Amino acid sequence: MKGTILVVEDDSDSIDMLREMLRMADYAVESADTADQAIAAMTERRYDAALLDLTVAGATTEELIERLRGLSERPPIVIFSARTPDDLRIAAEQLSAAAVIQKPASMGVLLSTMARVIGPSS
Repeated sequence: MKGTILVVEDDSDSIDMLREMLRMADYAVESADTADQAIAAMTERRYDAALLDLTVAGATTEELIERLRGLSERPPIVIFSARTPDDLRIAAEQLSAAAVIQKPASMGVLLSTMARVIGPSS
């Protein structure tokens, strides 16, 4: 197993697709479809990375960023969103994100980004 990724996404089809792609690449995948679930998951356990859509139920983007910034420990965050490049750049700066992927993205871009963020398997 290369690592465990928390997918924070509120579209069930997207979660299923991401889970399948990441599992095929030998990652363990857990998911959260609301801001509360995402914060709880990151508080309760350790992940090697979080793949984060900026738009999830339960919080505005700004509230989600603020809540994530308030965590004492959190995994490297990869923003995966269809927002404008300026919105993505600002969110990435606010979260000190490890990477940003603009939706839609190919499987190759997703997997190479996750491999770079997580690093070689231990």
